[in-house]
Amino acid sequence: MAPFHRAALLLGALLAAAGAAWGRFVVEESALRVVLPDSAKAQYPAGFDMALANFGAPRYGGTLRGRLVYVSADYGHSESCSPAPCVYACQDFKTASPPLDLRNQPDEIYVMLVDRGPQLPASACKFAEKVWNVQTAGARGAIVVNYEDKMTTMEAPDEDDEANLKYLTNITIPAVFVNKTTGDALKGLMKGGAAIYVSMDWTDILPRKQQVAWEFWTNSNDQCGPVCDVQKEFIKEFVPVAKDFDSHNWTVFTPHYIVWICPLPYRSSADCLSQCIRGGRYCSPDPDGNMTAGYAGRDVVMENLRQLCVFKLAKEAGRPYLWWDYVTLFGERCDMDSKKYGHDCALEVFADINKDSWTTTDALTQCIGGEKDDAVHPVMEEQLAAQKGNDTSGQGEVFILPTIRINGAQYRGKLSTPEVLRAICAGFVQGNMPQACSKAVDDACMQGGKGYQDCSARTDGKTQCVNTFTGYSCTCGRGFIPHAEPDGGETCLDINECLSISQLDPNCTCDRCACKNKRGGYECVTNIPDECAKDNGGCWSSSMKVKGETMLFSACKDNLAAYKDALAHGQPVDSIPLHTCACPPCFTAVDRSGSIVCTPKCSLDYCDLDVGVCHAEPGAGGGVSAGVVALIVLGCVAVLAAGGYFAYQYRLRGIMQQEVRAIVAQYMPLEDADADGGGFGSRLKRLGTGFGGAAASTAAACDAAAPPA
Repeated sequence: MAPFHRAALLLGALLAAAGAAWGRFVVEESALRVVLPDSAKAQYPAGFDMALANFGAPRYGGTLRGRLVYVSADYGHSESCSPAPCVYACQDFKTASPPLDLRNQPDEIYVMLVDRGPQLPASACKFAEKVWNVQTAGARGAIVVNYEDKMTTMEAPDEDDEANLKYLTNITIPAVFVNKTTGDALKGLMKGGAAIYVSMDWTDILPRKQQVAWEFWTNSNDQCGPVCDVQKEFIKEFVPVAKDFDSHNWTVFTPHYIVWICPLPYRSSADCLSQCIRGGRYCSPDPDGNMTAGYAGRDVVMENLRQLCVFKLAKEAGRPYLWWDYVTLFGERCDMDSKKYGHDCALEVFADINKDSWTTTDALTQCIGGEKDDAVHPVMEEQLAAQKGNDTSGQGEVFILPTIRINGAQYRGKLSTPEVLRAICAGFVQGNMPQACSKAVDDACMQGGKGYQDCSARTDGKTQCVNTFTGYSCTCGRGFIPHAEPDGGETCLDINECLSISQLDPNCTCDRCACKNKRGGYECVTNIPDECAKDNGGCWSSSMKVKGETMLFSACKDNLAAYKDALAHGQPVDSIPLHTCACPPCFTAVDRSGSIVCTPKCSLDYCDLDVGVCHAEPGAGGGVSAGVVALIVLGCVAVLAAGGYFAYQYRLRGIMQQEVRAIVAQYMPLEDADADGGGFGSRLKRLGTGFGGAAASTAAACDAAAPPA
């Protein structure tokens, strides 16, 4: 696609998805309050506004109360971080000096205040990275302070790399954003290390109804990196929850799909038509970014429409939950990597969920209609209308994937079963919450909860707490991989990150650094001494001339490779010296009074310094050249082979003649020719001896020709 056309398609997407207000975000007014001490509470009785992050785990329907901590010497913390100060939370607090670990005080709940920035690009870090570092330091909540008096939504990172997947799936604490004025007020209260306690309140974030209506905005594209991976896993895990809620008529669920459009002036272009259906009316970005190969945007739009039609037909049949079955099976069987994404695989999945004939394939085909029909499609028009939202009802527009709306309000937080279930349950009016929601309100896996404590204390690798619809379970944590046993059980196998991760922490991959494997993780060993760099480690060294140039030779051998290999395999290194004394190639070791001295084996001008092989010097006489020796050896081998072959032939002939004589003897008497030495047997014997002698003579000649060792 030409750059201008790409921009036009993108502009159309933004206009369709976000309208003129695509920068909106969720702000909770007065949701952040100071609760202790009373003197501080009195200064700000109205509390502060906070904007919810689009990742992490907000406690919908509940609150979090904790002590504020701001990692700066002026606020009671002497820890220092590099290259950016600790207040920005851009580094793991374990690397601070001294290390900071708030979990050392289990009776206290901390909420960490961190600053946005720094504004220097070289030192800046993502919002999610800040919150991750806050979480690993042991805080239960994060408040990010802006450097100006503006509010914004902290979006989840969408780049396709392993680190961002870690943030999307493993951040388990809530994160909010406040403006500079709010941040300055909170810092002023903490000045000098004063103990200030705040409450973060999510009680009334969502509208409450007798029956909760919720929407899930998704996409059938499976090549959008970590976001797609998380989305697919969520759909798979949420199926039993969704079915249970729908079957009891507690909730009304509707799936939606974001629709892009191609601006009218470009709808007839080849580029727009490749990404759109129905004359450029409904589009999707190219899934792999390649406009000329692979799957195109129109393939994604058609599958989106097919899934919407599956839901429409299932809802009409009174079985809307079958949408979950279809999208789960389609995600497992019809992915783009296996080249099965599309119409044929989709119909196989549809046939599986339609085994009891609750509808027909013809009905599905009729609902989808023609891809090239130059007309609007009612189902897709519904998506565009819902996507724009409704300002009068407070229903915000949708412009990112995935998005969940509950009772018309957008959900903010990580896409995982416990958090989404908790938010849905917070949408019921008081007194009408289903009993199933009791598990969601009591988050056993939240840091400090019963499940979190039980799982963290395990020694079998099952250290990760996962909320289930009936409670919680302990599964293999970070650094472990599940392994199914024959009896149906599961064990956790340690992952050797040092050998399996392609891009480790830079502190593990520098020249004098190493990765040390540990059960459930790894450790970076830095600044490994180079003992050969100082006085050659006490080993022999000397400068010598080689072809007119002076070169330094040393017997000090750096054992860094062996040292790193042992650490990478989790083996002890106490017995591995960082250096040993061993003469370099082309030198011979001589022990002189207990110390090794290296002397050249030959002239260094004629020695291969890499392997230590000496070559003949030009003009040296008395010897046989290597080429001549090789020819002699080859000649000897040929003669020996020929002699052996003829000896074998005559031996075989002798055996045959003996058998013939034995047969003839049965019919006529034969003289004992061997007795006088002139018969048939005697001649055979002489022939055999003759060839044996010839072979021996040849071997002797070859021995004589071989050069001395």
